[in-house]
Amino acid sequence: MKGGSWFEVVALEQRAGGRTILGPLGLSLVRGECLAVVGPNGAGKTTLLRSLAGLLSPFRGEIRLEGRPFSAFTRRELARRIAYVPQIRPAHVPLTVEQVVLLGRYPHLTPFQMALRREDFAAVERALGEVGVGYLRDRPVDGLSGGERQAVFIAAALAQEADILILDEPTIHLDALHQHDLAGLLLRLQQVSGRTVVIATHDLNLASLLADRILALRAGQPLAIGPPAEIVSQPILEELFAARFEIVRAGERPVTVLDLGA
Repeated sequence: MKGGSWFEVVALEQRAGGRTILGPLGLSLVRGECLAVVGPNGAGKTTLLRSLAGLLSPFRGEIRLEGRPFSAFTRRELARRIAYVPQIRPAHVPLTVEQVVLLGRYPHLTPFQMALRREDFAAVERALGEVGVGYLRDRPVDGLSGGERQAVFIAAALAQEADILILDEPTIHLDALHQHDLAGLLLRLQQVSGRTVVIATHDLNLASLLADRILALRAGQPLAIGPPAEIVSQPILEELFAARFEIVRAGERPVTVLDLGA
């Protein structure tokens, strides 16, 4: 583990339509850790991430940051600590790349502040450089490829300078080349930024590459949690997805192959 527990989920439950869709679930994260959440459609991954980002209030239980429940924070305070990149974003964004990344600074503005400060622009510069999209700063977001757009939204999240980065299906709808580029970006950020990262993904190989631990969710319940070598295993994956898998190894990391045989 990379540090003391500081981000805790305690007996969390979420309900919708009169039924429990997530939990009860307990979880503890440490500073600098990367947790990947995997599971089939409808497992509760997005519900969990939205809860961790403070966008959904718990039906039961609570989430604590440094010992304080989320209910003790204002929405602005949480936004300074937690950055969230959702799976679904507007199809039309009539802004330039720099303008979108500048939006990441709004949690840091005071109610009486009329303009962005020098430190806000410096944070945007760092985020653009970290993600490697500075050359796109004046381009309209609507004219970018899917991979470039995703990188821009990640840059906006980094400009928040939050301790925790939460990403919901960051490689969805990307072709193989852009998936590869984005995986490299996320791996670099996870290794050098010191942020705690939570990622939900259907890409088991991406989860194995990035994560210190993987949480396997099934029907809103935790099936298993542990390092990739334990979770990316034939018995757990076959129980999780009700499908046959083969596991091969690439260095120290397991790689999954869906078995389409009889």
